[in-house]
Amino acid sequence: MKKSFWLGLLVLLLVIGGIFAWRFLSAGSTTGNSAGAAAGGAISDDLPIVTPQPLTIGGIGGYSLPSVDLGDGPVPLVRIPLDTWGGYAALFAANGGAAPNRDSVFYRDHHFAVELVREENGQAQLDGFAAGRYTAIWASMDSLPLLYDALHNDRRVVPQVIGLFDWSVGGDGILVRDSIRRPQDLKGKTILTSYAEGYSFFMLWYLAQLDISPLDVRVVHIPDAEKAAEAFRDNPGIAAWVTWTPFLTDAIDPDADGYMPDVRLLINSRDASQLIADVLMARGDLIREKPEIAIGLVDGLLAGADLIAKGDGRAFVAMAAFYGLAGGAAEARELLIEVHLPTLPEMQMFFDPENPIGAYKIFLLAQEYYKMIGSLASTVSYEPDRVLYLAGLEAAAASGRYAGQGNTIQNSFNRDAALNIHDLENQRTVLAADIQLYFEAQRLDFDVEGDNESVRQNMRLLARMAEQMNILGTTLVKLVGHLDTSKVEEFRAQGPQAFIEASAQAKLISKRRAEFVKSVLIDHFGIDPDRIITEGRGWDDPVDADDPQSNRRVEVQFISFE
Repeated sequence: MKKSFWLGLLVLLLVIGGIFAWRFLSAGSTTGNSAGAAAGGAISDDLPIVTPQPLTIGGIGGYSLPSVDLGDGPVPLVRIPLDTWGGYAALFAANGGAAPNRDSVFYRDHHFAVELVREENGQAQLDGFAAGRYTAIWASMDSLPLLYDALHNDRRVVPQVIGLFDWSVGGDGILVRDSIRRPQDLKGKTILTSYAEGYSFFMLWYLAQLDISPLDVRVVHIPDAEKAAEAFRDNPGIAAWVTWTPFLTDAIDPDADGYMPDVRLLINSRDASQLIADVLMARGDLIREKPEIAIGLVDGLLAGADLIAKGDGRAFVAMAAFYGLAGGAAEARELLIEVHLPTLPEMQMFFDPENPIGAYKIFLLAQEYYKMIGSLASTVSYEPDRVLYLAGLEAAAASGRYAGQGNTIQNSFNRDAALNIHDLENQRTVLAADIQLYFEAQRLDFDVEGDNESVRQNMRLLARMAEQMNILGTTLVKLVGHLDTSKVEEFRAQGPQAFIEASAQAKLISKRRAEFVKSVLIDHFGIDPDRIITEGRGWDDPVDADDPQSNRRVEVQFISFE
């Protein structure tokens, strides 16, 4: 699958490898073993650990652009290497198959030809790009800081993102043992990754939402997904596994050979809406010398996705032949179940600098995460504009050809799902966080325009919540209010009846505080009110019996519909 691209490359180059494990090697820490015991069993001593290092690529050269004659004279031929992944379907649709041909959108409308080359080896793909044999190649948006860092010193091969292939919508995820009751329980545990680079970003992002430092987990890496599955099954001390389908789905399917009865899905890329994005990038020298090719490639992506959306099935026939799929076109079509091919408005949204989940934000987030673990130098500061070339997108918009397309992914909340919160909670909470908002004594609200530091901190926390809600687009959000427990014993001393009445009142007050937080999210951050429910638990579930003030908080739970 597409995962093989970065598997071969990044394992070989030791980019991310066993993320964060350097801390344990250099310090001689036994945290990994103790974490394993806490997770329910021992961990094999031979699980591989690789020190993160910056990405280095050799063999850089100028590009060669061969020509092909399809009956009207020679035209440039662009070769694009692909591994097995449904997100490339638009290329097959636009090109009319894998081979260069006269019916291709690229040939008919832009006077160049495209040949899709099957190449499952990630190192070969990147080597071909650096050496100039391939002038365009796919990448995950979160990988661009690493690629730019490795290639930016040679102006010829600086990678430029020209368009969006797809979003992953369910194909990537994190599995956990049943012993992980709440997401925060991952702190101090051992996490296994199969796909080092791409999953380092997904995992790093997820840990950040939990306020868990990367130094507070131990990560081991097995690049072969089948061997990783065996390691996860055989090592109960591994608390979580970051992987992809079919391993992701088989582990929780009782009818599958890979079923693991003590494992459940914590989060996948359907929950983390638009976070995992695959992009098409081209060499800088090609873009400077032949910008019309970059523009034509983007137009082809949009035209191909449009053909598929309108029911044209020829792409699936071509994909089945290209990949040798035993199930034919039906199996090829199934590859699209867990990806979303973008329309023009969706692609524009992705490249909008103001989009909180778009290309700019993903690039900056990934850059900071990779600096944190040592895959980028701490002094690095790359601007997203350096890796973006959006002339193709602008030309497509100006053409008017896709004016009828809409944005179907902007609001991915499942409005048809049942709003039975108890049923939903029984499925899974994909993220939970405690935030401590400041309320003055006897107050159920605060002045959102206030200039004191407590109020400003409140608003910073709520802004972060709003950002999480935007990314976790297929989830319902539950706000659970709690109260300061400093007077619990005082009411308890007044007798059972007084305590019961006070406890009930505490629940009402804490719910009203949660309702106020809901109103701020709606009125000041534009959050959909249908996605928020509130509950008051008063003095129940204190987080710290010795510090009553810390219990004045609102707990946030993101509960998946999928």
